[in-house]
Amino acid sequence: MKANKIFRSAAAGLLSVSLLLSGLPVTAAELNPDALNQQAETTGGSENSTESVAASDQNPANGNESAPKDSEPLQDGKDAEADGTQTSEQNSGGEQSNPAGSQSEGSEDSQNQTGEQNNPDDSQSAGTEGSQNQAEETEDRQNSNDNEDSDTDDEKNEDNEVKDSMSDKTDGKAEDEKETLGEDSIAAAIHPSVSGSIAIDGNLSDWAGVTERSGSDVDYWKAAFSPDGNTLYFSFTGNATTEWDYNFTKNKFQFAYPDGISDISNQITVHAGQGKAEVKNAYFGNVAGAEAAVTNEAHGNNPGLYVVELAVPVSFFHSMDFTLTFGGTAIASSDIEQVNGDSITEDLPAVYAGISIDGNYSDWKAVAKTDASCPNSAHTECLSQVAAVFDGHWLYLYIKDGKGSNASGAGTHSNGKFAITSDLGYETDIQLSTAPTVSGVNGAAVAYKGSEWEVAIPKDQLPKYRESLSFGLYQGEPFLSGIVNLQPDSGNNLENLFDGIHFDGQYKDWEDYGHSTIQYATAGSQESQIDAKGALYSSDGKLYGHVVTNMPQHLQEAGQEFTEAITIAFNQSAESLRNGSVDQSMVFYPRFVTVDANGTIDWNPKRAGLPEGTYEYHIVSLDAWGQSQNISDLNDMDQIYGKMIMTIGKDGKDEMEYYLELPMIAEKLGVDAANLKEIAAQYGRIGQEWIFTAGTSTGPLAGVAICIASVGIVFWYRKRKKNELIPSAA
Repeated sequence: MKANKIFRSAAAGLLSVSLLLSGLPVTAAELNPDALNQQAETTGGSENSTESVAASDQNPANGNESAPKDSEPLQDGKDAEADGTQTSEQNSGGEQSNPAGSQSEGSEDSQNQTGEQNNPDDSQSAGTEGSQNQAEETEDRQNSNDNEDSDTDDEKNEDNEVKDSMSDKTDGKAEDEKETLGEDSIAAAIHPSVSGSIAIDGNLSDWAGVTERSGSDVDYWKAAFSPDGNTLYFSFTGNATTEWDYNFTKNKFQFAYPDGISDISNQITVHAGQGKAEVKNAYFGNVAGAEAAVTNEAHGNNPGLYVVELAVPVSFFHSMDFTLTFGGTAIASSDIEQVNGDSITEDLPAVYAGISIDGNYSDWKAVAKTDASCPNSAHTECLSQVAAVFDGHWLYLYIKDGKGSNASGAGTHSNGKFAITSDLGYETDIQLSTAPTVSGVNGAAVAYKGSEWEVAIPKDQLPKYRESLSFGLYQGEPFLSGIVNLQPDSGNNLENLFDGIHFDGQYKDWEDYGHSTIQYATAGSQESQIDAKGALYSSDGKLYGHVVTNMPQHLQEAGQEFTEAITIAFNQSAESLRNGSVDQSMVFYPRFVTVDANGTIDWNPKRAGLPEGTYEYHIVSLDAWGQSQNISDLNDMDQIYGKMIMTIGKDGKDEMEYYLELPMIAEKLGVDAANLKEIAAQYGRIGQEWIFTAGTSTGPLAGVAICIASVGIVFWYRKRKKNELIPSAA
């Protein structure tokens, strides 16, 4: 047995020497991995020395940094030469230290062995000599280990062979991974990286990080590689003339390759129509694996924004080295950016930052939108959204069209008329056209692009208001209410804060009091203004009335509209009056007479066709006998119940105010004045609407006035002074 061991050790030593002399990087330790440990035991004579050598063999970080691993590629000849030379110098100097702190002779031999492994080039004499010496020493040590059990050697050799096989497989896999990673690194290195994760959906918000490029017939275009480099994205945007216009899809992406090849990959276009989009190659065939999305925001014949997006697999292209040309602008493929896959969140403005009337609606993002629809059954969806902002000197309006029509055709009569109404009941009417224009006010600005409108109305064109405005279709329920000025208020609402009525023909004290519309016009009226406004106010036993009109047809009457066909009704419900059920026993019909400086009564003065000026009348009952000659001597049927002042033609309008003594009216009607709970007025030559005031003339709430048109209006009340509630239509 001992002889066999000696023979085997000698054979191993001779084989190692032979391999070393042939120039192959093989050590005796590779033939018998336990030999080095056995030598360390013999030479060092201690357990610590053996552990140090074993650790040095297994981990190059532990004092053997130059030892190669099977899983790493071999160094080239130059590096190996340097390593071998360095190792030889370390051996000759005898100063290489052991990281464990106990360098043994066996460890020095290991360094010599390391130098041999790192020098596969047999032309390097220093490394070769060191290897030969190492081999001879190893042979002697192996021969001296006669106590080694042969069975144990065989098992350890088998284990090492299995480990080597597994290491070879791991090395192959690692090399493949490195090759793949290397290709990706090269791709990433040649394309500038930008933020973004692009989806082909017709929305360009996820392109925000990609560079815009100019081009003819487009606003701009962009191109970018996907994060994995397998897809090339393109997009462009501009203006479509109509919602049926898809000529913009004829724009071409052209590719020129260095080798001059001409094939299907030289050009890409998008073939699109309503509801479909396809990517076409140079021969108008479909590009396999490509996708496209097209949006056209033009509305009918009104121009609007279009967006084209497409994604093409890079496998479609002849080469990734090309020059891309679009709209006359050319770029190299290396200049195309690569999105990194990070999603871009579109930040909405945190607060309102102002509106510009420019057809760019991004500044409306901070303003809440309200759904809207049209009352016309022929096109109920012609409106979809509205919004408003009252910002100091301008009221800004936003309107979004729906389907089937647009805002210029909205309304029951398809005339595009809208109303801005104040909490005082005053109204400004506007009319839209697709030109685009806004009629009915001066100094307005408007933009209309695609299906979206934005309008700015100067503050001095707004109706008189106390605190807020509303907006909706003409003679329709408002879409928006409670529109208040975002800036400290002045102008339209603060000059004449309501503090009761003074009968003096100045009318200013009515401006901050609630009014209602009086008119014969329908929602189909093409007039740019309403017929008239009227109000009733009750206080201290008097009923006050006010009417103003600037309707040309009424101005032609020059007073007649205020002096004929007037009815004052008491204690009758709005519903019965609207239905024409009038209780004649509780009605007062006024008649207007004049009285000169001497008190003489003119029972038939001129009341129509009056020249511009201000006129004063006394009010009697329509059933008066007209026999009294002077107001100082009136019979019971010729009583004076109040006065009226009217101004004709001043500032382009006719205006009047009057008062009635309610105790006298109650006496004529045969009731107690405290029982006059509801009062209504109708001005038949201006409109059929009834205006109402509710309350009592002498009761504890002396002076409750509410102006209500015969159509439903919402009211609010504000207490202004003791025992008085000031209402206003909203």
